[in-house]
Amino acid sequence: MKVKIVLSALLAVFLLGSLQTKAQNDYDSLPPYRKDSSLPNFLLLRQDSSWLNVAQTPKKTAVVITFFNPDCEHCQHEATRLASAMDKLKKIDFIWATYAASFEEIDAFAKKYHLDNLPNVHFVKDVNYAIPSFYHLEMTPYMAAYNKKRELVKTFPTGASPEELIKLLE
Repeated sequence: MKVKIVLSALLAVFLLGSLQTKAQNDYDSLPPYRKDSSLPNFLLLRQDSSWLNVAQTPKKTAVVITFFNPDCEHCQHEATRLASAMDKLKKIDFIWATYAASFEEIDAFAKKYHLDNLPNVHFVKDVNYAIPSFYHLEMTPYMAAYNKKRELVKTFPTGASPEELIKLLE
């Protein structure tokens, strides 16, 4: 009887260990953007409480998704570089998304860098944390550039210059 109990306990431990190992092996370390290069269908919150559906941005327009933090010095530098060249970047839709910042902080950032009244620049909150999960982000600013066909052309883990974006997307 004791042998059956011991064998049953060992079998249970073995099965649980096997299930845990399988669960760990099933984790896919490849980010979703590397599996599908089409523009993702992120739902991002605007300040007016409406949703921006990234996939519904104007067709035949290149899109650059920038994940940023208003307090990040590199993000501020990126905004300065892009703002100085926005007259050359009018044919590209820019989506600036953040997770933790308030809309007051987002607005202050947009105004400071004169990006607040441009029709091709959108500031939003990623309340679902979809962008960092999709790209497996490690730092900001992170940029993903999609061409007019809505295909991923390149990601920039630390931002991109206006010249790079123009060369890549226009």
